[in-house]
Amino acid sequence: MLLVAMLASCGMSTKNSENGVLRTADGAPARTVAIDTMELRDPFVYFDKRENTYYMTGTGGNVWTSKNLRLWEGPYNVLQLDTTMWMGANPVIWAPEIHEFNKKFYYMATFTRPDVIIDKVAGRDIPRRSCQLFVADNIKGPYKPIQAERPLLRADQPSLDATFCSDELGAGYIIYSHEWIQNWDGTVQIIRLTDDFAKQMGEPYVMFTASQNPWSSGVDSLGNKSFCPVMDGPFLFDTDGLELGILFSTYIDGEYAVGVAYTEKNHGLNGPWHIEPEPLLRDNNGHPMMFNTFDGTLVMAVHKDTVINNRRTSVPRFIEMDDQFDKLKIKRYYKF
Repeated sequence: MLLVAMLASCGMSTKNSENGVLRTADGAPARTVAIDTMELRDPFVYFDKRENTYYMTGTGGNVWTSKNLRLWEGPYNVLQLDTTMWMGANPVIWAPEIHEFNKKFYYMATFTRPDVIIDKVAGRDIPRRSCQLFVADNIKGPYKPIQAERPLLRADQPSLDATFCSDELGAGYIIYSHEWIQNWDGTVQIIRLTDDFAKQMGEPYVMFTASQNPWSSGVDSLGNKSFCPVMDGPFLFDTDGLELGILFSTYIDGEYAVGVAYTEKNHGLNGPWHIEPEPLLRDNNGHPMMFNTFDGTLVMAVHKDTVINNRRTSVPRFIEMDDQFDKLKIKRYYKF
């Protein structure tokens, strides 16, 4: 399968990678951690064929490397923040991704600046939250901001979980979510970027919304069930059949879950998109993405929310997938 979306521990340090040499986030020696003992939310894996190495990043922004998907070395800091940017000197970093396109590497993540409030809805303060692109000549970085003067997306909307794709003409796009805490009906939407990826072109197109999902549910203050407004973590993929697909996350009966929407390939990125009537994966698994291993195996990465030592946490999880026809199916769960 050819993925249409080209392949994306907390706190950032001032010590960055230099000239393609990875450096740890805290300056200490790198450590090796087994995947089933890691704490990492929103995992994103990129396989570099030239080095036969997997690179994994996630919320917090750091990078880990592996040769076998089981043992990971890190955490490394590859991001070079500009403290004068809109997100400030100490942003919260969510859901980073790494993409290769036109012989460059792009780092895309969601940044939150808690001290800047852009809106107030239903008594909730909404902080400045948006997505930004960084670029490097090497997968190891350092990744530097493409446009430091202004955010990539609208300043008056909280946006998150951007992923990258391109069309048959080589134009670049990002697919992302307009967060539900402002519009109360989370969206998955797409916007074309300028050729230098510095800003958006035109207005975003809404691909689908949380209220169009037939299976997700929430509970209101009176205990009544209604649709769940959460819609995040989009990831575009291409089946071996005649359809394009988008993975996404939401909730069903209080559990984080993964859903899928499809459209025919000849319709293109604008769809129409149709959400499958049942979730692909439940049991507090979410924020999906997919990658191909060294032997071409298609794998979905998610995080599973769980409780370890009486503390709620998130752990990465790998699942082998089947896309031989038009619909994505789970084949097996990796057990290390």
